[in-house]
Amino acid sequence: MTDSDVTSIVFAAGLAAGVTLDLLLLRSLLAPPFRLWPAPEPGSWQSLTFWGLFRGGMVATFAVALLDWNSAVLLDWSRLLIGAPLFLVGFGITICGYFNLGFGNTYCGADGLVSHGLYRFSRNPQYASSIMGLAGLAISANSWLAIVLAAVMGGAYVLMALVEEAWLEERYGPTYRDYCAHTARFLDVSGLLDHAERKLRLTVR
Repeated sequence: MTDSDVTSIVFAAGLAAGVTLDLLLLRSLLAPPFRLWPAPEPGSWQSLTFWGLFRGGMVATFAVALLDWNSAVLLDWSRLLIGAPLFLVGFGITICGYFNLGFGNTYCGADGLVSHGLYRFSRNPQYASSIMGLAGLAISANSWLAIVLAAVMGGAYVLMALVEEAWLEERYGPTYRDYCAHTARFLDVSGLLDHAERKLRLTVR
């Protein structure tokens, strides 16, 4: 089996996992009460299906980026000046978000609505930053296959955010609705810039 065969198999597996995940999330959004995410409980078929497809798609995306590295005649080495920072900052924020949100909430628990830290500027900072990280990975890899998988998995993050909203409103009611009214779904750019400006002024003083 050649390296090209391995790359094709991994890509096909990742694409199948990612597209299946996107379709199930889309059904969750458009045809309730069916819901794949947030999964009802650990060990349920929804939880096993979601995490199997999600992790399979993400692992395949990273693997294909390495296996098919720099195969497209699109960009030269300077792409890393953009791609690497997006990748590092994006997934770095994602990791920070786990500590901000807490283990229970990350894995479909209801440990209380989090609206501080990163969640002041986005209702879904981990999803937004992961999409940024995937974009950085695709740019750095300079691979059409990696671009396709990154787009498919990025779509999963968008759908996850949309599907979660009804679930969160059901659990936190008016508190969550008020939070939504004051916080952007993905990124409050003006709020983030204002915060940075205030920090800079305090530093200068």
